[in-house]
Amino acid sequence: MSGLSFAAPLALLGLLALPAIWWLLKATPPRPVTRLFPPLALIVRPKRDEETPVRTPWWLIALRLLVAGLIVLAVAGPILQPTERIVRGEGPLWLVVDNGASAAPDWPERRATAAAILAETGDAGRPVLLVATADGPDGIGAQTTAAEAVRRVNALAPRAVLPDRAPLLPALTRLAGETPPGEVIVLPEPGDNGTAHDFLSGLARLAGTAPMTLAVSGRPAPVAIDGVEQDGAAVTVHLRRAAAGAAADGGLRLLDRKGRLLDERPFALAAGDDQADVRFELPLEIRNDIARAEVANGNSALGVHLLDDRWRRRSVAIVTATGSEAARPLIAPEYFLEKALAPFAEVTVSGQGALSDAFKAAIEARPAAILVSDVGRLGQGEAALARAFMERGGVLVRFAGPRLAASDETEVPSPLRRGDRALGGSLSWSRPQALGSFSDNGPYAGLAVPGDVTVNRQVLAEPGVDLADRTWASLSDGTPLVTAARVGAGWLVLFHVTADTRWSNLPISGAFVEMLRRTVALGSAGAGARDVGGNAVLPPLSLLDGYGRPAAPAAGVTGIREADIATITPSRSTPPGLYGSDDGFRALNPLRPDMVYAPPDLSGLPDGVRRAGLVTEAAIDLSPFGFGLAFLLLIADGLAVTALAGGFKRRRAAAAAVMVGLALLLTPPVARAADDARLLEALSATRLAYVETGIADLDETSRAGLSTLSRFIASHSSLEPGEPMAVDPERDELSVFPLIYWPIDASAPMPSTAAMARVEAFMKDGGTVLFDSRDDADFSAASPNTARLRDMLATIDVPPLEPVPSDHVLTKSFYLLGTFVGRTEGSPLWVEAPDDDSGDDAGEVRPVRAADGVSPLLITGNDMAGAWAADEAGAFLNPLVPGSPRQRELAFRAGLNIVMYVLTGSYKADQVHVPALLERLGE
Repeated sequence: MSGLSFAAPLALLGLLALPAIWWLLKATPPRPVTRLFPPLALIVRPKRDEETPVRTPWWLIALRLLVAGLIVLAVAGPILQPTERIVRGEGPLWLVVDNGASAAPDWPERRATAAAILAETGDAGRPVLLVATADGPDGIGAQTTAAEAVRRVNALAPRAVLPDRAPLLPALTRLAGETPPGEVIVLPEPGDNGTAHDFLSGLARLAGTAPMTLAVSGRPAPVAIDGVEQDGAAVTVHLRRAAAGAAADGGLRLLDRKGRLLDERPFALAAGDDQADVRFELPLEIRNDIARAEVANGNSALGVHLLDDRWRRRSVAIVTATGSEAARPLIAPEYFLEKALAPFAEVTVSGQGALSDAFKAAIEARPAAILVSDVGRLGQGEAALARAFMERGGVLVRFAGPRLAASDETEVPSPLRRGDRALGGSLSWSRPQALGSFSDNGPYAGLAVPGDVTVNRQVLAEPGVDLADRTWASLSDGTPLVTAARVGAGWLVLFHVTADTRWSNLPISGAFVEMLRRTVALGSAGAGARDVGGNAVLPPLSLLDGYGRPAAPAAGVTGIREADIATITPSRSTPPGLYGSDDGFRALNPLRPDMVYAPPDLSGLPDGVRRAGLVTEAAIDLSPFGFGLAFLLLIADGLAVTALAGGFKRRRAAAAAVMVGLALLLTPPVARAADDARLLEALSATRLAYVETGIADLDETSRAGLSTLSRFIASHSSLEPGEPMAVDPERDELSVFPLIYWPIDASAPMPSTAAMARVEAFMKDGGTVLFDSRDDADFSAASPNTARLRDMLATIDVPPLEPVPSDHVLTKSFYLLGTFVGRTEGSPLWVEAPDDDSGDDAGEVRPVRAADGVSPLLITGNDMAGAWAADEAGAFLNPLVPGSPRQRELAFRAGLNIVMYVLTGSYKADQVHVPALLERLGE
């Protein structure tokens, strides 16, 4: 229900003066009336019938009392709250905000609710303790004022994790012991990982007798993706929602690493179902390009699932020796290999004809790995082909057998002893050996060692100083089971047992499938080398924010051991994203099938815990309406007095006065003084500008980035720019700025047609706009930010674009540059393409054209402001991707070149030719 509050309630005491006003109005006689001398009145005019009343009419007194009351009420600042008031306590307020991934879809409503709560708290002068649960113990700020808490709330953003609230209670218990809360208000998110109930119960105990309120959203938790798999013919995406409810539907998209759309399908969750699968039947080439699955318009990291290079369904070739196995296909080595590889690879078998022909056929298919089953000594031609294949990044996996044991093969990771070790032989075991351990430095690190795998025969490696480093798996007696060696960019791997069950039962165990999957995942023919090793710490490469968008790694994010990537729970220090490098990375996703995802359990809380809804509408200030109505009633009072005094003798003048008054009332006030001051400030120095998007952290990055770039320009050139200014294309004057930086965010409101028309006029008049999609994507890609940029530019007339040519003036306006990098470096910088057609009709509406050789718009996806942004102490706010030593310096040089290009036009291009011109003049 709605509630009425007052910003200045003491002003209501003015209502006590209404009885005195009534007495004065009633006791005051009407104004004197001028009368002609009676004899003259008989001559000048006949007697009038109108008479002036002795007392003021009661309805006029009531009207004036109403005017006085309205003025008092308007001065008191009445505010209409469209929802029930949430704040109801006294003393310190604890505002606990869940800012996890499931809170992202309705984050604006949550922020508005927190702001409304803090506004009421600030009016009462109460201190505030703000707690952001997804930020962990670091999210518990010090007790502060409501105004400072509002600033912190505006800077908050949803995280890509479900909050782990358990570590918060000890810190809050300690704070409650120092200063007990006077009121606790919690904004729980609709998705929970099982920690909400204990946390809320603990908060209720800390609140004691103080009131506690839960401001609960009416929106269900977003649909999440907890897995993606493929079966050789199709890709299946597994969807899950927090609770079974009403029927729901939506869209599901598959994207590549550049954000280009590969396929999109609808999905439907039936009433009462909390899970659904969506199947995409795609060719292998397209399936291997999939890097991301996402719920369309899900606006949450839970609806995103990242895929790394291990997931790709690689092409694998099996090469076998021709022999009696062909007559026994169900027990042949290639049968076991095909069955083990089928879940994650496209398998081809090359076993007919000569071995050299089989090798050639396998390599021509460009597989990621070639598996060789019990081939003795490779011939010179086969060895050369195999080595060239591995040097390009392929993986050659060999399996032992009688042929290899009897040969003196050298194409193995470590020299082998002649013969094999078997039960009953000279190097016999008394009993079969079990699988012992996996090396922490190999790709099998972290795998559980199966207890049912036994080996009764193997080939032995010659002892050596580096044998331990080359061993990925060992038997219980310490002898190697799998050895490997780096060959160029690829690997040579040897299983010291056969690929069938003659020497061990490893090929029919689950561990064999996972070992092959991890081995094949190392291969990428034609690619660079990949780092492997379970103990290797993978640094963050690209992370997800709470909305599921790619983001640069922030401060405090740590690396993850490769062996732990499959089991670690995403947290504030290890958020979901990609870890590693461009040569090899692993994906950590927000949700796995074994993780809890359910609505928060609000049962069992004390009876005094109240529930309320989020604020979905802003409060309405009724003061302008009160003053406006009082003004209209004053006009009515004047008209009534005029009528009582003898009618309207000057009707036109009265009507004009009424119309002027109404125009003044209905015309919105224009802050001319403020606008003039802002314009004078913009004109006082050469300044860069940025478009305000309404996203607090993005706008702060733009401001800090342009501010730092301005200082860099001042220290490296004669130009001394002023501090940058934020602009709104809808209303601000743009022509006073030479360059406007516009960061694109798909979640920001779409600019209106009028705003884009003003931007088009700005570019036609000689200004330049630098659009930055910040997604490391080419302008032709289909990432969300780039798609938004294309939609924006579709409303205006833009010229043809091209990546900056190597001889463009931008590459030499100050520094000599070949690329224009930012926080990332994968996107080119787009400029206007040259136009040789100069014969346009004068009367024809011209498109945006370059002024003085300057492109009216520049487009990049490298997040330039993110690379420039630094705090007042000079510490940079964002890490770089990939983070080469000179990347940030090159980003600043790119910014300086752009500013000089915008300010000087083709002047710099002409200056390049000055020495040649002077030389010719000298001749």
